[in-house]
Amino acid sequence: MSNAGKDFMWGTRYPDFSTVDLVLRVPEPARELPVKEGQTVIKLPSPKNVKMPTCSVRSAIESWEPPGFFQRSSLTLRELSLLLWSTQGLKKIVAETVEIRNIPSSGSRYPLETYFVASEVEGLETGLYRYLPPSHSIVAERIDSGITLEMSTASMNFRMVTRAAVTFLWVAIPYRTVWALGNRGYRSILIEAGHSCQNLILAASCLGQSVCPIDLFHDEMMAKLASLDTETQWPIYLAAVGNAGENVTLG
Repeated sequence: MSNAGKDFMWGTRYPDFSTVDLVLRVPEPARELPVKEGQTVIKLPSPKNVKMPTCSVRSAIESWEPPGFFQRSSLTLRELSLLLWSTQGLKKIVAETVEIRNIPSSGSRYPLETYFVASEVEGLETGLYRYLPPSHSIVAERIDSGITLEMSTASMNFRMVTRAAVTFLWVAIPYRTVWALGNRGYRSILIEAGHSCQNLILAASCLGQSVCPIDLFHDEMMAKLASLDTETQWPIYLAAVGNAGENVTLG
């Protein structure tokens, strides 16, 4: 067995901040991937307008368990709006370059891009989309009726992803964090993905939906699916959202 894990922890110890690009006055990286010419941007409904039953944090936590099965599932665009806002939604801008979103992020760097495959979302064609937090919009990255099957294969989770209404894919842009925090930023990326998924679990529970987190997947296949530049963009974490009905657990 290699020492990759130990090397990672050793290499991401508390940094000498005098060596990081922020202090060295290297220009700050972009906070969001650009929308390409010709891409369709869709403004999402305000999450404040989503009607949902009263749901306590305690009940959401107590009711969650790993789903072993999804029924054929669907979401409305308003429900999707709430889920996206809950995971990476912008709360406010407190300085010219400092944002506060609905999850913690070390140094407020927010290195994650939220992609998702919409399989059964009212008003959306089947395809791959990306969330744009500042404008609470989404951009169509790839409209493709076969992408759900492609995602299920890449995620090694056929029975969950093919029945999910939507499958989230969080993609890291490491340099956004490393620019300010040095190699310590690599740890922050993984932690932030966990924060995002936990918020997704809580919000989905209040909509009567279940979440299946997926951390085992084919990295190369996932990068190809989302047309990622693997030198600077890394698939980190997935989560399928669907209706478990009478849940059949894995345990």
